[in-house]
Amino acid sequence: MSLPALITVAVLFLIVFGTACYTVFHLKPTPVRIAAVLLAIGGLIAAMVPIVRLLAESQQPVTPPAAFISADPLHRAGQGI
Repeated sequence: MSLPALITVAVLFLIVFGTACYTVFHLKPTPVRIAAVLLAIGGLIAAMVPIVRLLAESQQPVTPPAAFISADPLHRAGQGI
């Protein structure tokens, strides 16, 4: 995993856990709201799994196509403009 990908993943999780801590701190008297917000944050984490998986994959160089076929008949004949 590259360094920018690690930094991105770390920042995403810090934001999520910071949000959870903020929620618990400000909603202390209402445990039902805390539970609802924490479940929503859990759903957000579950939705981030594919993003993290994409960031964790090794980057492979994009290879150009083997041959480019033009739709212009003059270009195919080598007489293109």
